[in-house]
Amino acid sequence: MKRLDMNDINAYLDGALSDTERREIEAALESDPQARALLNRYRRQVEELHRLYDSVLDEPVPEAMLSILQGRAGKPD
Repeated sequence: MKRLDMNDINAYLDGALSDTERREIEAALESDPQARALLNRYRRQVEELHRLYDSVLDEPVPEAMLSILQGRAGKPD
C-alpha cells in the first residue's frame, strides 16, 4: 500500500483526486494510524487558517493595490 505524504493529504483535502485516487487514499488512511494523524493535523491547520483569514476575503481591495494592478494590465512581464 502507498505511503501517504503531504501532497497526497493536501490533494485529498482539496478534493483534487480522481475517484480511484480518493479510494486509494481512504484505504491507506483506514490501515495507517500515522496517515490518519497526518490528515487530522493538516485538517486542523486548514480549519485554523480559514478561521484566521477568511474574513479578509470580505474586505475591499485597497485603492493603492487596485492602482498598481490596473497599471500592470496589458503590460507584458
